[in-house]
Amino acid sequence: MAARKEFQRAVREYRTAAGLANAARDAAPAFAPELPDRQRRIITRLAQAATVITPGWLGRALTRATDPPPLGGASGTDPLAVRIGECEAGPDHRFPVVVNLLGTGHLCVDADADDPRALSIVQSVPLRLLAARPADSFRVSLADLSGHGVFADFTAIETAGLTGPVAVDATGLDRILAETESHIASARRRHVSDLPERLVVLSGLHRADPRVVARLTAFAAAAVSARLHLVVAGWRGGTLPATTHVSMKGPQVSVAGVPLPVVVDGVPDPEVVRGVCADLADQHGWLIGDPP
Repeated sequence: MAARKEFQRAVREYRTAAGLANAARDAAPAFAPELPDRQRRIITRLAQAATVITPGWLGRALTRATDPPPLGGASGTDPLAVRIGECEAGPDHRFPVVVNLLGTGHLCVDADADDPRALSIVQSVPLRLLAARPADSFRVSLADLSGHGVFADFTAIETAGLTGPVAVDATGLDRILAETESHIASARRRHVSDLPERLVVLSGLHRADPRVVARLTAFAAAAVSARLHLVVAGWRGGTLPATTHVSMKGPQVSVAGVPLPVVVDGVPDPEVVRGVCADLADQHGWLIGDPP
């Protein structure tokens, strides 16, 4: 997609411009203003491109302050990116921080759900994708070992069968991992485009058996070609292939190792989460219900 390439190109240009601006301020403060002007122009391009690649639920604020867009408005086959926050490059100069996910890779956060920033990501990412994608185009598995009830407000879609039971212990997690292995095996036996994409969202990984980390590492290596995508909070392993790593050490947030001033969006409004899940459940029930 042209907008996606433009966003990635503008990010690279912004990083270069930011580095040049810092060097100019150190070497010759009187000549620095031109570079911030260049940064502002790039920020405008970034904001425009991010809006194009995260339309509707993929990029909207998850609060009650705005009218919700229709469900299922995104393509069922194109790669999708999602918003996780904003880069605040200066007063009145910011752009959305978006990460590539479905069709592209994985997302790992080193903090866990007791950090509101990590909680925001593990709640908002599956909610955005469920609301944006047609219900039959991908499957979602949710696991929460954190003990914080991360997915308590997702009950309606679990009851409707849009997700399996939320795993809250080692037994439930093992079930999801076994289903994931089965999905990868099916992808190897069949034409992969025949399979719906699968999203596995895991919170509380720091409580899991170390062998779970090894299995997830193996999944990540084979997963994108098998239409499998991981979103993990509490990741303590190494760098995974095809993965956007988000680091939350102290007050600073780093996305994909880029040293930009990122502010993660607030935790989604529980009323919005419950409302979206209820609407998804109703829609699913209508689609599979008996004809009149």
